Amino acid sequence: MSAETILVEIIDGHGRVQACQRLQLTEISRKLTIGRSIHADVTLDDPYAAGLHAAIEVMPDGRVVVSDLGSVNGVVVAGKRCHGVRDLDLPDNALQVGRTRLRVRTTREALEPERPDQLRPASLLQHPAWIAGIAATASVLQTIYATWLGAPRDLVAAVVTALGLSVGLIAVWVSFWGLLSRVMQGEWRWARHTAIILSVAAAFTALTGAVELGWFAFALPPWSHRSAWLAAIALGCALFLHLTSASPLTRGRAAQIALLIPLLIAAGNQWLQERSQRRNVNYIGEAVRIYPPILRLRASITVGDYFRNSAALRQAADRKLASALANEAADDR
Repeated sequence: MSAETILVEIIDGHGRVQACQRLQLTEISRKLTIGRSIHADVTLDDPYAAGLHAAIEVMPDGRVVVSDLGSVNGVVVAGKRCHGVRDLDLPDNALQVGRTRLRVRTTREALEPERPDQLRPASLLQHPAWIAGIAATASVLQTIYATWLGAPRDLVAAVVTALGLSVGLIAVWVSFWGLLSRVMQGEWRWARHTAIILSVAAAFTALTGAVELGWFAFALPPWSHRSAWLAAIALGCALFLHLTSASPLTRGRAAQIALLIPLLIAAGNQWLQERSQRRNVNYIGEAVRIYPPILRLRASITVGDYFRNSAALRQAADRKLASALANEAADDR
């Protein structure tokens, strides 16, 4: 057996290195001790660690094992506290002694490639700050266009109000996810969360416009809740990206949460709206956005069908009114 150099790192709860110590293992002894005593090879400033708490050995095949040296608190390996263990394999070469997390690195460990210090032009679109900037520009232009379509009396005031409200809502949203990232991952990740919400908002606005135009072009049957369900899909995408970035949840668990919450919100909102509409005799369906007739790709209904539908709509309104009057008369009794 030949000598080997190892590195013992003290890491925080987010896996970042706080301190490290380099040790040389000899051919005779491939063990090192960890504890609070000055006689330990790796001395910890941890009142929950024994003087000589644990011993680590690097096996000839490269495996790293740990042995408990009779401590009160034992060692924590893979989230499980173990007492009196001997030659226990360390998954990912990590363990906890007392309340100190440690990781052992050997010469057999493969290093990650060096990260570039400066961004290449090809990688700009992968950087959160650039993505946030592009998405913010798209969102501002979409907000201005949507406000202009409403033909307000004072366009500038309407645009400033819409942008101010949007910025306030986005600031609160990003602050929440940034705080969650700080608590769970040890980083604020402002740019990443800003890029997520702005990109999803811009994509949602563009998709909503495309769907409405397609609905008109193909003369599809009216569906008043399509915007709400598109918003639920956008919310689910945003939640999935935020959760995978801000929390240690697996992608599968994050996908389940991102699917369940928007589904419950959209279904509950649709049920409440339909219940309110059935009780309101003065309810009028949402206005249809008008597009140039040249964009129509499918023939619309005939004039006769239009008047028949109008008559059916009037009959439905009369039935609602009669039902409401009957219910009111019954309540007065």
